[in-house]
Parts: sequence; C-alpha cells; structure tokens
Amino acid sequence: MIASVRRRWPVTRWGVRVQSTLIAAVVVAVALGLGGGLSLYLLHRANTDAMYRSTARQAYQIATAITHGGVDAVDSDDLAPGAGVDVMQVLDEYGRVVAASPGAPSTAIRLTGYVPPGTGDDPPAPVYADGVRIPGFRDEYCATEVLASYAGRRFAVIALDRATGIRSSEWTAAAIMAIELPIIAALGAAAVYLLVGRSLRPVSRISRRVDEIGASRLDQRVPVPAAHDEIHALALTMNGMLARLESSREAQLGFVGDASHELRSPLTTVVGLLDLADDTRTPIDLDTVRTVLLPEARRMQRIVDDLLLLARADENGLPTKRVDVDLDDVVGAEIRRLRAANVVVAVPLLEPVRMTGDPEMITRAVRNLSDNAVRFARASVSISLSADGDEAVIVVGDDGPGVPVEQRERIFERFARLDADRRHDSGAGLGLAIVAEIVHAHGGRVTVADRAGGGVDFELRLPRDRVPAADTAVP
Repeated sequence: MIASVRRRWPVTRWGVRVQSTLIAAVVVAVALGLGGGLSLYLLHRANTDAMYRSTARQAYQIATAITHGGVDAVDSDDLAPGAGVDVMQVLDEYGRVVAASPGAPSTAIRLTGYVPPGTGDDPPAPVYADGVRIPGFRDEYCATEVLASYAGRRFAVIALDRATGIRSSEWTAAAIMAIELPIIAALGAAAVYLLVGRSLRPVSRISRRVDEIGASRLDQRVPVPAAHDEIHALALTMNGMLARLESSREAQLGFVGDASHELRSPLTTVVGLLDLADDTRTPIDLDTVRTVLLPEARRMQRIVDDLLLLARADENGLPTKRVDVDLDDVVGAEIRRLRAANVVVAVPLLEPVRMTGDPEMITRAVRNLSDNAVRFARASVSISLSADGDEAVIVVGDDGPGVPVEQRERIFERFARLDADRRHDSGAGLGLAIVAEIVHAHGGRVTVADRAGGGVDFELRLPRDRVPAADTAVP
C-alpha cells in the first residue's frame, strides 16, 4: 500500500497543477472573450443608437416644416451639415430630389422602407438603416427616413450621418482586445500555476515523507500543514491511516509471536518424545500416548481451530445461522457435562428461554466460559439462565480469585491472560476472545462483574428475536 501511494503521488501532484492551470486558462479566455464580445456589441449599439437619434431628430424637424408649409418652408440652415447629420435629401412622390444639403448627391438615396406614392398611410415610426452607401462617396452612413405630406403630396426626408470614423474606432477597440485578452489569459494561467504549486507544496512534503516510510518505519508520520484546509485534513487522515497500520502490524506481530509460543510448547513435548524414542529405539507405550502425546496433539488442534475461527471473523465477520435455539437445553447439556466430570455446579436459576441464533456457536461460547470457570474455581462453579425483557441472560461464575477491574476489558483480547506464569494451565488465551466474537455476531454483549462471596461472574446478554443485519447469515 505504501509503495502504491509512493508511485502515485508525484503524478497526481503534477497532474493537478497542470490540469488546474489549463482549466483556469480556458475559463479566463472564455470569460474575457464573452465579456469583450459583449462590450463591443454594446459599444456598437450605443454608437448606432446615437447616430439614429441625431438623424431622426433632424429628419423630423424638416418633415414638420414640410407638413406645415411644403418644401419651400424648409430652412436652408436645417439642410446644412452639422448636429450629427452630414447629408440631407428631400424626395418627392416620384423619387426626385427636391431639396438637399450642400454637397449631397443629385441622385436619390433609396432606403429600405421607402414608400412610393399611393401605397397607404404614413408609417407610425421612421425607417432606420445602417451601412448605407452613397454612390460616389467612400464612407458608409447611418440613415433615418421620415415621411411627410403637404397639399396631397408625399415627401420622404432622409438624414444620413457618416459612420466610418465611429466604426473605425470600434475595430480599433476590437483589435486592442484581441491583443490584450490572450495576454491576460496567459498571465492568469501563470498565476494559477504558481499559486497551485505553492498550495501543493505541503503535498510534496507529504509525498517525500511517504516515500521514506517503509513497512519497518510505520512509526513515522507525515507533516501536517498549519493551514486548516483540505491538505491539512489529508495529512491528518494519512497519519491516522499510518497509526492504524502500525497498530495492525504490531497486533499481527504479537499474534504471530503468541501463536508460535502456544504451538511451540505442545510441539516441543511431542517432538521431544519422538526424538527420544528414535534415539533409544524404544517404542512409545500406550500410556504415554494417552497421557502426553494425545492431549498435546488435541491442544494443538484446538489452538489451530480457534485461530482459524478468529481469522474468519477478522476477514468477513463470524457467520451465524438463524434458527430457533432452546437455551435451557444448551445450558442444561453443559451442566450435565461438567457434573459428569465431577465438577460441583450450582444452578441458581434455569428458566426456559428461546432465541434466534446459531446453536453451535452459542454452545461453544457457554462451554468456553464454563471451562474458564472450572480452570480458576476453588470449589464450585455456577450457571444460570433467565429472560430479561427481549434479552436472554446467561451467567457463568466461579469462586476463584476474580478478575481485577483494570483487566476486565483486556481478558477478551487474544492470547491475553492474567498470569503469564500459568500459561500451560490457563490454556492458549483464545477462549474468551472467541466468546466475545460469538456474542458480537449475535448482537449481544458480555461483561464481567464481582461475585457475591468472592469470585467472578461472566454475564452474556443475547437478543432473543434478532440477529444484526450486518452479520452474514448462513441458512
């Protein structure tokens, strides 16, 4: 896992930096492009509207004069260029130029929307045109056409404003934007590249530290940046992961060491007897097989079986069946087994209780607790069964030395024993760990309490009508 992280970090770091820069450059370029285009459009509209207003004002002024007194009423000063108008023409109903500004062409300027005589009433609004070309003139114009009538005759008043200079300024603004926008986008991308690189600098330090950490140096931790950001959270997460890996590795090493120690003792006995028989060429008698070899072989078998069960529990959780279990039958069978072995068993309470669970697993848990009680009892053990609401309560106790309060959690750990010097007599230290796994798989709990009169009571509380949904059910 460490090697995988070590291989990916540099690639991820540079990939994020380049990717962020490219995204920022594209976003800035698109935003500036859209903003620049919108600005040019609004500038063009504003200039065009200003020219339309000036030409419309002048055209209406002349049209009003015609309406009141005909063409002769038009003042020559109104036809003169100025006030936003460069060219003026007045056309009669036959399209002839009847009045014009000085320098205006003698031929009629036709606009889209020109109404010839006899086609209907005057339009309610003027006609506007942009990009108008006048024969013989190089410039382009914005124009407004207004209709007027006098004495039954129609007239068209056309006012034009030169737009070449304004359009040239618009193209100049567009050219400046075309030069500036790529430069601004490039500067923005460079700034993002530098800022992202600076932000990822703690990631580089974390990457280097991860590269230095190996399986034998899990006590090392990555540096945590001062800023409380995502990288800070990442560093804390990685340190938590390293702490869990270190704890897991230590637990595995301890587990392997304890398992090796437990298996070494019976193996030493068996191998020692076999070596002795081989060296002396003396056959092993049946009594030695029954009293030494077979018990030690069975002890190794129990240890291996317990280790396999705990390994399965670690990997996928302990699988349990879901069938009806008469706990009074299970507890009663265990009481008879102990009494057959000449163990004094007190039974304060034995109620008929039924629950849903795995009968084999529950039997194993009760047997492990009773074997533990027999191992430490001075004179007798006790077993009771009762119902407490939705829970079944099994209490297994003994009148032995008891369990110190500070050790009551640790005794359910694997290979945990209170007296290391009694390792051979006290078993492998897996029985109570298996009890804890079985109880957990059934959604219950196991606790330790002092017993009245001395000794200790182990209390199992199991739900009577359900198995946790997270457990794997085996039909």
